[in-house]
Amino acid sequence: MLTLTYLGLAVLGAGYLLFSVFVGHFDFGGDGHADAGHDGGDAHMDYGVDASGHASASAHAPHAAEFHFPFFSPLALATLFACIGGYGLIALHGFRLPDTTSILAAIPAAVVTAYLVTYAGFRIVGSSRGSSQIRLSDLEGAHAEVITPIPKGGLGEVAALVGGQRYTAPAREAQGREVPRGAQVRVLKMVGSTLIVELS
Repeated sequence: MLTLTYLGLAVLGAGYLLFSVFVGHFDFGGDGHADAGHDGGDAHMDYGVDASGHASASAHAPHAAEFHFPFFSPLALATLFACIGGYGLIALHGFRLPDTTSILAAIPAAVVTAYLVTYAGFRIVGSSRGSSQIRLSDLEGAHAEVITPIPKGGLGEVAALVGGQRYTAPAREAQGREVPRGAQVRVLKMVGSTLIVELS
């Protein structure tokens, strides 16, 4: 009876893992937590045509995601079941251990294996993800192109390429001048979500 239980767990777990790989839902359940770090920048400036406005903005880069074992992830459970079944069969028939001893050997080994496999998957998937966060300090001084004309004293839109990522935002010319579409500008500072730019 125990042999059939081990066999069932191994087939069920391995079958679900293979199914997940083929349908493209291989999620390792890494629910990373990001906390604000100290690696960021602050900007303070006067704005407006007569420089009567005052504002500040800050941005901080997040820390890397941390790994937390996904106890209730279907894939983590499938890995655990497959390992219990596989190790149980090895202990029971390979090493000829008694039923109770085979269970006591299979469960800890399966837990360790499931954790290691899930952690390895989390690292592989995590390393292929790029951060979508752009630091304020990276934007300052970056070159951008005006994609929506900036009227005199008004607001337009620019696109900057920072760290291989395209960043678009509303923009205002620092001196309140008009800037045509397609003009190359340099980002001076950021106020809220608005970039303050000047012709480069």
